[in-house]
Amino acid sequence: MTVKKYKSGLTVIVEENAGLRSVTSGIMVGTGSAYETAENNGISHFIEHMQFKGTEKRSAEQIVGAFDEAGASFNAFTGKEYTCFYFKSIDEKIEDCFDVLSDLFLHSVYGGEELDRERKVILEEINMSRDEPDGVCYDVLFRTMFRGSLGMEILGTKENVGRFGRADILDYKKTHYLPSNTVVAFVGNITEARALELTERYLGEFASADYTEPPRVGRQEFVCGMGEHIKDFEQSELSIAFPSPCVGDGRAHIVSALDCILGSGMSSRLFMRLREKMGLVYSVYTSPWMGRNNGVFSVCANVNVSNVERSVAAVREEIDRLLSDGVTAEETEKAKTQLKVTALFGKENPMNYMLSLMRRRLLVGEDYDLDKLIARIESITAADIDGAAREILGSGACFGYAGKKPKRHIDEIYNNK
Repeated sequence: MTVKKYKSGLTVIVEENAGLRSVTSGIMVGTGSAYETAENNGISHFIEHMQFKGTEKRSAEQIVGAFDEAGASFNAFTGKEYTCFYFKSIDEKIEDCFDVLSDLFLHSVYGGEELDRERKVILEEINMSRDEPDGVCYDVLFRTMFRGSLGMEILGTKENVGRFGRADILDYKKTHYLPSNTVVAFVGNITEARALELTERYLGEFASADYTEPPRVGRQEFVCGMGEHIKDFEQSELSIAFPSPCVGDGRAHIVSALDCILGSGMSSRLFMRLREKMGLVYSVYTSPWMGRNNGVFSVCANVNVSNVERSVAAVREEIDRLLSDGVTAEETEKAKTQLKVTALFGKENPMNYMLSLMRRRLLVGEDYDLDKLIARIESITAADIDGAAREILGSGACFGYAGKKPKRHIDEIYNNK
């Protein structure tokens, strides 16, 4: 792997794999809903959509047409702390596709008709998201446990989306779409020399710009509380969340091992108890989220409202058992194997590997080193996992719920009130 950092702060990562006949490439910017305010919440996601809606030399139809003509897959997504634009093409079409990706990233024009057209699309996306209990629960949970910008919804509010204009986009991009806040990556059958040549040809103005210090999301207080959205969903979604280490804490691998044992996979404790033994749920899992300076470890379940009380009580019992008895040596070894397999298989998936490379560089300022990760995983002990469990699961929790009104609030059930 090669990493090149230009004077502007733009970072380029190249992972050559001559055994492939494809190249996956992306541009990731360190901004998302956590960088927004109440007045511009949703602007990061709005920009993500608008980047594909026409540049100084290509219409929206010509952008997608160029990718399709190359047989490439392409897309974009917005998260709490980063936004990513990417494609995957055969190696002989890499320049054609990177030309288009760079063009839409740097030279989008945000025309009035396209703004109004895409505004309607995003409003429909917001409407659709409110019909999905898991997504609603996620938003309710984050809004409850983080009263700052991390509580902002990625899609934003209808009111904001309804009034965003070209000036709003340009103002936000000027502050956040900085070279120093951007990582470019190439993974596949491409040499370092070729990747840097393409970067300098199509992103030259970005690479040679002056350095500007990028904005950063600081530590935000985790608030214990209860948030809910009562609606007549067929199934309800519940979440129980705890403060957890951030991505650069140095214990991410230990948190991941805890995740494996407690709720990740069909042999995890929660899945075996709630689904296989009790038949209460279809889906139950744990979900660590690790940001730049904040982290959350959540237990989530999709459940019929009639089973909410028994499900929450069972989750609490499993957490208490884990805290009192600890994890076994066998569970520890199994979790380590699962983590190693996930890491090694991840490198065999160019898209997943590229995202790992970019996220690590953007959020932590370090290279993603697979060998070091494997070594850290190998070093995990049962005592490490027990210590992380006590720190995370032994703290106060925040609760989120979306669905039909249960007989009791889930925080009352969990806390035996």
